[in-house]
Amino acid sequence: MLRSDQVLVTVGTACTISAVGSTETYQAVVAGSDEFLPLAAFDAGLVELDPEAASAADGMRWAEGDRAGEPVSLDELTRLHGAALRANSGIRHVPGVRELAPRVVTDIAAPLPHDLETVGLRRLAGLRYEDIRGSKLKEMHGLFQSDPLLSPSLQAQLFAYGALGALAGLPRPLAELVPDPFGFRVASATAFGGLDGLGQWLRPDAPLPEGGFPKDTFAVRLSHSLGSHGPALVSTMLAPAYGISRVLKNPELRESLKSDNVGFMRVPQAPMTAVGACASSLVALADVAPQMLFDYPGFQKPKMVLLTAADAALQPRYGILEAFGGGALMTGDKLAAKNAAHADGTVRSVHDSLAPFDVDADGTVVGHGGSGLLVTTLDFALRNRLDITSIIVGWGQSAEAGGKAHFAGVGFGGENALVQALDMAYEGHGYGVHDFHYLAAHATGTRTNSKTDLGTALAGLRGAAQRQGVEGDVPKLFVGTPKAVGDGHTMGETGLKAMSQALQFVLGRKAPGVPTLRRLDPDLADVSSHFHLQAAPSEGMADGGAICATQGFGGYNGAVALRSATAEAFARYACDAEVLSAYLEAWPTIRAEREKRERVARRSPKLALAMAEMHAWKGLEAT
Repeated sequence: MLRSDQVLVTVGTACTISAVGSTETYQAVVAGSDEFLPLAAFDAGLVELDPEAASAADGMRWAEGDRAGEPVSLDELTRLHGAALRANSGIRHVPGVRELAPRVVTDIAAPLPHDLETVGLRRLAGLRYEDIRGSKLKEMHGLFQSDPLLSPSLQAQLFAYGALGALAGLPRPLAELVPDPFGFRVASATAFGGLDGLGQWLRPDAPLPEGGFPKDTFAVRLSHSLGSHGPALVSTMLAPAYGISRVLKNPELRESLKSDNVGFMRVPQAPMTAVGACASSLVALADVAPQMLFDYPGFQKPKMVLLTAADAALQPRYGILEAFGGGALMTGDKLAAKNAAHADGTVRSVHDSLAPFDVDADGTVVGHGGSGLLVTTLDFALRNRLDITSIIVGWGQSAEAGGKAHFAGVGFGGENALVQALDMAYEGHGYGVHDFHYLAAHATGTRTNSKTDLGTALAGLRGAAQRQGVEGDVPKLFVGTPKAVGDGHTMGETGLKAMSQALQFVLGRKAPGVPTLRRLDPDLADVSSHFHLQAAPSEGMADGGAICATQGFGGYNGAVALRSATAEAFARYACDAEVLSAYLEAWPTIRAEREKRERVARRSPKLALAMAEMHAWKGLEAT
């Protein structure tokens, strides 16, 4: 029996941003909810929402223009902006791509919707220069300048929005839950560097930008081009505020950084960044999870980890669409050919052109995305009355064979990651293969990946079943993928987004099916019979299990296994009886309050800034 401090759990739900929109906008699409348009309009900056209202449609007001502040009805919003909001969301034709990158083979992509790629995400997150300058984070305003050469890269913005937005699940400031910042860590993942800055690098003989270079251009552009910049920005926003120039003039200010933990300073642990292609975020989880459970003399393990991932692979100028080439990508010509070949006259739109497991699967669609999710131990969550939304019962990572002929290809042996996760679930937690019901699939949208995706999952389930002495058929899992909902392939972030939807499943809420599935690929006939493949969303199970498995270029693989958090599940572990009893009694209230906190925070303006102001450890302002 594992002790409660040997069990990892998630706290709250993931905060995400993708081509479909922000967290609640995405969930509205999955559930087919009427709240989609109001939430999409909020993402676009068209309306302000009443965050206390039960429905996003209640209490809407125009956010801009001559009618700013006036009420707006759902009918009026639909009439004026409904078509545009839908057209500018999800997978779509992106204008101007070939002007920026003439050799690309497609203009089909999944960038952020509306104006979020340019100014909108900074507005939604509260990361504009004027926002920071007038906030409690004013000591670091220099990192958020408005000049395009010096402003945070899109990837850094994605990290900040997703990671800091996850803190909405906490009932008290992070600084109260973890008084010593060294007990906190950001664990991050990305497949690509923050490449926005490359669009601004100039040849030595190039003319100066209009107005000349702004101050400290090189240092800021260099930092923005690093894949580690976004995670470091998150960590810095939460750390005590100490401007370098101010401390240099007044060195004794550093004395206020001294910790009650003698010898240590009040700063978080260094952010960890994992780069493992499309499996990056699950590799990051597999790397940081043992650190939270590891006991060794003198080692100070993190008490809480903010797991986050982001990628903006289309930046700076859609070069990735040239690199992939027409064989791996969905293109307009392919889509037209598919539609022309349909004997029944059905037409597949660009929005549902990424079609994993379908005979139409003929290429992936590159997208942008960012996510954040809190992870801690069961013991810490129980003692601090945090809403436990799932139990992480297993994780794994592996390399594979088969990539030697084409390094970008997906090879064989990737099931080791899933077998490892299921071994942990069985040997550590007592959950066998039949205790899992949902697979958040990698599902990039190519026929090759459709085969390796289901084939690897089936091989992993069968391998784990053998090791558990289970005879007969392995469980027939429901299959879902965020990509087919409209995210596109968000590269290193994709595993965390899938994990966020697996989390919805084990909460008993609707989780994605494969909404673009129409005609099952006949080449999958053998393997598909072992899974439930359907367009409709899965209803979820409040006492169920879900697994995520990702496959990445070059042979990177990651997997995670989740189980529902229930009183019966907690009984499997050695917990403090009084602490557990008090928690279970208060849990309905804890859950309701957490759900309201997340809803209010994510429907309010300046999400990332509000969370940073609330949860940052005190610094100079307290001296």
